[in-house]
Amino acid sequence: MMKVDIKLVKQLRDMTKAPFKDVKDALEEANGDLDKAIEILKAKGAAKAAKKADRETKEGIVKVLEADEGVFGVKLWCETDFVAKNSMFLELADTILQKVASRWAFFNSWDDAPEDLKSELTSLVQEYIGKIGENLKILDLFALRKEVPVYVYIHPGNRVVSLVFYKGDEKVAKEVALQVAAMNPSFKDIDSIPSEEFENIKAKFREELASSNKPADIIEKIIEGKLSKVFEEMVLEEQPYIRDDSKKMKDVMKDKIEVVEFKRFSI
Repeated sequence: MMKVDIKLVKQLRDMTKAPFKDVKDALEEANGDLDKAIEILKAKGAAKAAKKADRETKEGIVKVLEADEGVFGVKLWCETDFVAKNSMFLELADTILQKVASRWAFFNSWDDAPEDLKSELTSLVQEYIGKIGENLKILDLFALRKEVPVYVYIHPGNRVVSLVFYKGDEKVAKEVALQVAAMNPSFKDIDSIPSEEFENIKAKFREELASSNKPADIIEKIIEGKLSKVFEEMVLEEQPYIRDDSKKMKDVMKDKIEVVEFKRFSI
């Protein structure tokens, strides 16, 4: 193997961000050919990724990119909090978003993404596994069409993101986004709860009270009270407002905003 010029090593390292030794070894193996060295580094990155594939990923970030016609987001996992704050890991998230946004293909999740895009991004992640030295994983990915305005709230630390697609007052949309981030509702209003789920909740409460020997009308009132508590947890409009729990969110939103859809993504 030839001895490579240190300037060439620096050039390749600047191009790939790979560790010094890996870059030097790749250039020596490629006899100083940059393109071949890059392919060698990619292959080594894939090999490293395979070795680390079973290692647990429990830290990470959620990042979002908003453009004129869409909102694009990635939930990216790593092994440690240290790497979650690493500039190279953040760079990977940004690169993923740019690649997704450039496609203008809209989908709700990683499973729904075009197969060629998933293949391209998987290879990209493998490269960064080789550079960073931890197992990395795309947990979720989305590309949502922006047919109405959207308010994007990113909680400090990039671990929670909420999106509110709305018609109406932007200031109220911000309050809704903060509420969604903090309280994680499942449904916009009571009518949005699937009938089967609604009936299952009622049936569970009725079963709990079956042996109480209370009159039927009292049991129904107790069930109504229990349902009200459930709605306060899972239904956006019924939740107490995080800034003033004497108000419900439907009071904050009334006549000021129509929430078309909301989503919350978190690590």
